[in-house]
Amino acid sequence: MAFVAALALAAGLAGCGPKYTYTGSAVPKSIETICQKENQLFVEARVVGKTVGALLYTDNLVDAKGQVPSEVHEKMGKVMQAATRVALSTDLKLDFCKVILRDTKSDNELAITRSIDDIKRANADALGIEESINRTLFGQGKYKRLDPTQTAVRPAFVLEEVRLETFLVEQIVQRIRFNFSKDAKEDAVNAFALVDGNYGVYGGKRTLRFSVIGLKASEDPHATVINVLKVVNAVIGGYKFVDFDTIEIQDYLNRLKLVLDRQTLIDYQEKKISEAQLLERFLTESQSIQEAFKLFGFTLPQD
Repeated sequence: MAFVAALALAAGLAGCGPKYTYTGSAVPKSIETICQKENQLFVEARVVGKTVGALLYTDNLVDAKGQVPSEVHEKMGKVMQAATRVALSTDLKLDFCKVILRDTKSDNELAITRSIDDIKRANADALGIEESINRTLFGQGKYKRLDPTQTAVRPAFVLEEVRLETFLVEQIVQRIRFNFSKDAKEDAVNAFALVDGNYGVYGGKRTLRFSVIGLKASEDPHATVINVLKVVNAVIGGYKFVDFDTIEIQDYLNRLKLVLDRQTLIDYQEKKISEAQLLERFLTESQSIQEAFKLFGFTLPQD
């Protein structure tokens, strides 16, 4: 809950107090200065395209139990608050804020990414705390240290620009995973699932692709496809995203594939077509689960 509180603080403070005006060239240095003077945190900040990012090194990113300590959550919230505070008070056009924390004693890193527009809407009470959390990307991974034996030797901070289509795909995948985790507490059918997504051009069409493998079948073979569709529709509709031609949803366990064009999804949003009609018209047979596991990099055990 520490990060939730810090995120709420970041949303509130970003729109309060005196208005700061920063030129585009001053954005990185301003973030670094705020973090150092107000929170005694030494960060590196960058701007790439329409993305602003800040990097902080810290000790003990996770505790002995593999959990992120509350003080680490608080640091992430403070750095995000500084980044959004500057992003909301500059003439530079920015769409995303990203904060990365790296462990000084290992190669582990955590990252959070937020949309600037989401932050503005949260400040205007157009988004509640729960939805703000749902719209925040949480990532973890590894970074490559120049010399694993020396914590002082650190690689350059290379920030990649966040693209809206990628942000939405990753958010949809995250929401699906969270939904499966939540359902698993009540329903053993969804005890575990593999979820993947990507955005690309296939056959000349801009396509959002989502693949799911549930390890236990439900009584309704269409349930997984419909549940994924609801998440996809909620995110795409919430952001009014239209820069795509096709959406593909594949449920490998039940060997089902749903392919919808943009207009059909709009019709679904406007309740001009029902879920039953979607399934009847657009649901086809998918690949086998053995092929799916290969795509996810797993080998299915033999009986």
